[in-house]
Amino acid sequence: MSNRYAHLQQLLEAGVSQQVYTAAVALVGLQGELLWQGAAGRLSKDRDAAAVTPDTVFDLASLTKPLATTLALMILVDQGMISLDTPLGKILPHDWLPPDKHRLTLGSLLTHRSGLPAWRPFYSGVLAAPASARPALLERLAAATPLEHAPDTVTQYSDLGFMLLKAVVEQVSGQELDQFCRCKIYRPFDLLTLGFNPRRQPGSTALRFAAAEPGLIPGRPDAGEVHDENAWAAGGVAGHAGLFGTGQEVFDLAACLYQTYSGEEVGPLTPAVVKRFLTVPTGADRAYGFDTPSGDPARRAAGRYFSANSVGHLGFTGTSFWLDLETGQMVVLLTNRVHLGRDDKTKIQAFRPRFHEAASRALGFHQS
Repeated sequence: MSNRYAHLQQLLEAGVSQQVYTAAVALVGLQGELLWQGAAGRLSKDRDAAAVTPDTVFDLASLTKPLATTLALMILVDQGMISLDTPLGKILPHDWLPPDKHRLTLGSLLTHRSGLPAWRPFYSGVLAAPASARPALLERLAAATPLEHAPDTVTQYSDLGFMLLKAVVEQVSGQELDQFCRCKIYRPFDLLTLGFNPRRQPGSTALRFAAAEPGLIPGRPDAGEVHDENAWAAGGVAGHAGLFGTGQEVFDLAACLYQTYSGEEVGPLTPAVVKRFLTVPTGADRAYGFDTPSGDPARRAAGRYFSANSVGHLGFTGTSFWLDLETGQMVVLLTNRVHLGRDDKTKIQAFRPRFHEAASRALGFHQS
C-alpha cells in the first residue's frame, strides 16, 4: 500500500474501534481508475463474526435511488420512451393515480421537488395485504398521500417520489424494476452481485453480508434482507431502497458515469443523457436522482474538497458514494452503521466528511 493511502486504512479501523460501525469497505479512485481500497471490521458485533473483505455485500439503502431507479429512467429517456418533462398522468393508470399527482413531472420527482412528504410508515398496511398485492402497493399508497407543498416550490427529500418512479419504470418498460436493472444495466457490466433480494439469486450461499438490524419489524433477519421497512414489506424491491452490492460494484457504476459524462462510450448510456441527468436544473439544488454537496462546506458529507460540480448519494444504513465531475475524484464508503443503533446518526455524520477529506488529500486535492 502506498504511504499516501495508509491513513485511509487507519481511519477505517478507527471507525470500528469508535463504534461507528462493525463493518466497512472503502474505495478511492481518480477519473474512473481505482487507486486504493480497504476493508475493516467484522460482519456483525458477534465476536465470532467473519472479517470483512472487499467482497462483503452491503445493504445500499438509498443508493438504490441513483444506482437503480435513476439509471433505469436514464435508459428509458435515452431511448425516447419518456422525458424528464413527462407528467405522471401520461404514464400511470388513472384508476389509482389521483388527479393532484397527474401533473407531477419525472424531473420534479427526481429532484425531490414534487411536494410529496419525506416518508410514511406504509409497511404495516402493506404487510396486512395479501402477499400477491404487496409488490405494487407502495406506489399506490404514495400516490394517495396528499402533497405537502405545491410542486416545484420546495426541495424535500422524499422516498415516496421514488416509489412512484419505480411504477414509471415498470409501466414504460413492461418489466419489474429489478429485472430491468439486472438485464439492462448490471449484467451487461458483469456486476453479478449487484441487485435486489440477493438471497434469492443463484450462488447466494457464497455471499457474506454485513449485518444491519431488525429495525421496526421485530424478528426480521438482520443480514441479507433489506433494512428499509417499506421496501421489505413490499417484497424487497422498491424505487427508494432494496439494492445490495459490493464496494467494487458501486465504484464501477460511478466510474461508468464519470467516463460517459466525459464523452466516452462505455456502457448502455450516451454522454448526452448522462450530462442531462447529472446537471442541476434551474431552481433545484439536486441533480436528477443524485445529491450534490450543497450547504456549509464544513458540514458536507463529501467534505470540503469535492467541487460544487459533484454528485453522489447517502444511504441510511451507512453507505455513500461521491463523484467529482470536475476533478474526477471518486470515493465509495460502505458501512453497516445501523447495526450499532439506527437512531444515533452523529457518529457517521462526523466520520463521513473526515474520511472523504482524507481521501481527497491522498488524491492531491485540498485547499491551499
